[in-house]
Amino acid sequence: MPDPKKSGKLLMVGHLSRPTPTAADPLDQLVYGPPPAAAPAAPPVESPAPNRRIVFTNQLTPATYTQLRQYEYWGRLAIHEILDAALSAYFADRPEAHQPLPEKERAKLRGKLLE
Repeated sequence: MPDPKKSGKLLMVGHLSRPTPTAADPLDQLVYGPPPAAAPAAPPVESPAPNRRIVFTNQLTPATYTQLRQYEYWGRLAIHEILDAALSAYFADRPEAHQPLPEKERAKLRGKLLE
């Protein structure tokens, strides 16, 4: 390749990029136009999501666990579906399950729901 200095031609190594105009410098706005519009804010995330599940550990007797696994297999259901249906039926006629928690306990639960 010939030497650009000897041929009198300039090589363009890169390209000039247009700086982003700012609201603080009106001259930039005159030269480059208004600054680009800000992206819209993301909508707030609802917490907890209705289909979200919380993982927890519990203990069952061997006989109850065997029944749970048998029903899981023969009923073609996931364990979380069985437990959710069973606990929903259990809590349906228990008024204590529908009373709001005191603020201190609610704060503990809120932390687990948001993790």
